[in-house]
Amino acid sequence: MGIDYSSAKKLIRHASEHGMGQRVLMLGRQRMQVKDRLVPALDRLLDELKLDMTFADLQQEDGYTETFFKALGATTVDSLDISDFEGANLIHDLNAPVPDDLPRDYDLVFDGGTTEHIFDVATCMDNLNTLLAPNGMLCACSPGNNWFAHGFYQFGPELVYGYWKHGCGFDVLDCVMLPEMPRDKELAIPDPASKGTRPRMRGKMPNQRVYLYYEVRKGAQAHRWNRALQTDYVRKWGDHEVASDKDDGEFAEMRRAQTQAASKAETS
Repeated sequence: MGIDYSSAKKLIRHASEHGMGQRVLMLGRQRMQVKDRLVPALDRLLDELKLDMTFADLQQEDGYTETFFKALGATTVDSLDISDFEGANLIHDLNAPVPDDLPRDYDLVFDGGTTEHIFDVATCMDNLNTLLAPNGMLCACSPGNNWFAHGFYQFGPELVYGYWKHGCGFDVLDCVMLPEMPRDKELAIPDPASKGTRPRMRGKMPNQRVYLYYEVRKGAQAHRWNRALQTDYVRKWGDHEVASDKDDGEFAEMRRAQTQAASKAETS
């Protein structure tokens, strides 16, 4: 995949609100894939955010996107892939743990459509955690609805909350259903722990391809995952333990921790 209109818009806003960071890693060497008719909308966004550039300043002749990230603030832009067929400068299969000789100090890792092609999801996600510096951020634009047969998986918001937030202690900065084309609006997806139920998307999903777009930060409470469980099931199991007079049960405690984390995020 690459950086299209929707992901470019989100990354430009991210750079304006949070900064791009000095060291950026692309998963796969990303190409720019913004349709010409949508360029004026991105120019208006850059002007709205008071960024002294046009979209033309973010492009490079070979169609790749190192210039895009550097214009938005990055100093170093690397790309990691299993093959150098597109010119990635770091070669590694993310199905296997990252070796010690790969950098582990990236301020931002961008997944523009790579992780759904990697069969060993647990190892892949753990690798991304390893590659991030403290306070580093992962920005991901992963295929969601209507991408059947694109890769091994189509990820949902439970990856963001059940794994990154509650499984690894990361801060969630953004989690939305993001339409590929601008005729439909993005839809924010809250932490299921806040209500104890799964996000209900019936009647809200547009009839076009959509992404799961999310931004998570490796904050002070972040750690490597040792267990990731689906959020709404943790609530059910925890409720069962409480009803069985097991207030100190494993899932009752986990449910309380998830609820507190969700409440803290909503009030911050």
